[in-house]
Amino acid sequence: MNETAQRMRLPRAARSNTPSTSALKPIKSIKPIKPIKAIPVNPVGPTDTAYPLTTTAFSDYPATPANHSIWHVPTPALILSPHRAADNFKAIQRAFPGATVGYAMKSNPHPSLITAIARIDGAWFEVASKAEIQALLAIGVTGERMFFSNPVKQPAHIEFAVRHGLRLFAYDSDSEVEKLAQFNDPARPLEVYVRMTVSHQGALWPLTHKFGVEPRQAVELLHRADQSGLKPVGLAFHVGSQCVRRDTWVDALREVAPAWKMAHEDGLALDLIDLGGGFPTRYTGDVPKPSQIADVIRRVMGECVPGARRVFLEPGRGVCGDAADMVLQVTGVAPRPDGQTWLYVDGGYFSGLYEIPDGIRPSVQPIVREARPLGMHTYRLAGPTCDSLDTLFEMRSPVELVVGDRLVLKTAGAYVHNVSSSFNGFDQPVVLHEDEWMLHLSDFHGIC
Repeated sequence: MNETAQRMRLPRAARSNTPSTSALKPIKSIKPIKPIKAIPVNPVGPTDTAYPLTTTAFSDYPATPANHSIWHVPTPALILSPHRAADNFKAIQRAFPGATVGYAMKSNPHPSLITAIARIDGAWFEVASKAEIQALLAIGVTGERMFFSNPVKQPAHIEFAVRHGLRLFAYDSDSEVEKLAQFNDPARPLEVYVRMTVSHQGALWPLTHKFGVEPRQAVELLHRADQSGLKPVGLAFHVGSQCVRRDTWVDALREVAPAWKMAHEDGLALDLIDLGGGFPTRYTGDVPKPSQIADVIRRVMGECVPGARRVFLEPGRGVCGDAADMVLQVTGVAPRPDGQTWLYVDGGYFSGLYEIPDGIRPSVQPIVREARPLGMHTYRLAGPTCDSLDTLFEMRSPVELVVGDRLVLKTAGAYVHNVSSSFNGFDQPVVLHEDEWMLHLSDFHGIC
């Protein structure tokens, strides 16, 4: 079969021997979907996520059989693949040999996902709160495998962290030094590192203004920590979330370099550099791989932070982003006076898709019960609530959609599960595991 025709197949049913632990019972038998026999006029490469369909190549958009798992999944739902997240984590470890890679808990703290990462040799976790520490302790991760990179912490959270064995803490103010010093044991001082402000070109969400200091103040804070009985060990930065420009890490290291140099000249033996997060995941466009980011960082490390024998990273989205897809059901279709046709689905902004208005655009695969004529239809997607914020994006679909059809939104693993709410009385997405439901993320391809 032609490669492109193979890509155009809808999700195949895959069997699994993994017993279901979900309260919802997955189906036991699935009828395989028949492949499309026609070949599109404009074939695309295997790495493309979305591509146009033309009526000259196909007569109908194919149906998905009624007994396929996708119709039995309760919606809204997140289909989660912990093993894919683990594979992504390992790829970052391979790209940065010898570095301490700590998964950023805020991106997706689902227990099965963090458990899969915790089983990886050498895996650490970056935490920002007491609750995140508790979630890790509950699965057997000790405080010795965590570092606290929130620069502004609640005193009760610091006390809890120290009591459970955390030794590494970020800070960026005098008041934070005072808080940390309250829980410090001079005989075994806490190790602290200063968060710096850096460039964020290429990042979708910069963090420059909320956290971080410039070089001179960074050195002053290192001295302040030393004078307070803490042990200053390094510097940290974050280039911003979903950073697609490799050289932004290089720019950041060069901005950190003066503080590193001044600290060493002042007799502060720094040995830790935290390169932060920002590692991107692929939505609809290409993004640099961890190995490509590592290549440019490696070239300037010796120049910018000589003697940094401990390198820390905090990937989040780059680990979990493509480890889940969201399944939604069409609940309404309505033409409006402005000429737009609105497509209403049972999940939206308040279901965890809050990043969409800021630029995140997942690719989508429509799922229909019966074959229908191909033809481009433009829809404005909206969630189920009565709030005006609850709108998503414009989508061009290769098939007309009706109430009861489904949409698979690709790459919904980051900052969705843990920020969803039941606002306006609508259900939060239920998290299901791909193996238990005989669904596989690789079976779905965003085509619009």
